Amino acid sequence: MLKQINSDEFSEILESCPMGLAISDSKQNITWVNETFQNYLGITDEEINGHSINDLPEVLQALFTTASAVHIPKNAIRDDQWFMCNQKKLNDNTIHYITDVGPLHLLMKEREYLKDELREVLSVDEVTGMPNKVALFQSLEPQISRSRRYNNQLSIIIMRVNNLDKLDAIETANLLLPISQMLNDQVRWADIVGKLNDSDFLLVLPETDEQGCKNICTNLEERLEDLPIQDDLPDSFNIAASFGYSEWAKGDDLTLLMKKARSMLEQ
Repeated sequence: MLKQINSDEFSEILESCPMGLAISDSKQNITWVNETFQNYLGITDEEINGHSINDLPEVLQALFTTASAVHIPKNAIRDDQWFMCNQKKLNDNTIHYITDVGPLHLLMKEREYLKDELREVLSVDEVTGMPNKVALFQSLEPQISRSRRYNNQLSIIIMRVNNLDKLDAIETANLLLPISQMLNDQVRWADIVGKLNDSDFLLVLPETDEQGCKNICTNLEERLEDLPIQDDLPDSFNIAASFGYSEWAKGDDLTLLMKKARSMLEQ
């Protein structure tokens, strides 16, 4: 079949190829680009053909030198663009291929967004099996309403596990699981404990005042010190946590109660 295609027809095929194509010589001078390549970047043949790759803006040089995804930031004439790039030697020349993967990149971003949304909707933390932030706040709101109505004592504790940035995902999971089990063992039947975010646990403590929070924090610190270190954790890693707590006061809503505990945590 190829023998039946003449050079003009072959040139037309290359020009209209839905993949961006370019050729550079042994001195890294661009000797040819097809229409798709030009259209991708919003440039004309005169603006790129005959120019050295090294003279191009740095962001465009990556299209000719990188064998992976390249991000072209948006400017006055185009939005953000993502290209998958590759090169292949052909005698003294190099063939450069670029494919627009912007739609795929947007699809992946949407996928991650939907995963995050789904994670928020689900009420269970996927690592520990404890109630997550959504479930915790759904449980905390009625407790605050009860305290507002009957003036009952109510406190919360945020326990932040320190230095998790030193662990990988598997090591983090292997650490958080026994910590969550320890917390479940320490709370009373009326208390609520769950996973607030990647490093923070939240304890909701009805009928508990500020002094009670201090006692619980001291007890939890001691329990953490006695928690066995998993064999796969770094030898230099020590389990430690920071605590922030707040007692409900007249006028507090969920946001203010959490703000007071976080403020103490960040001190």
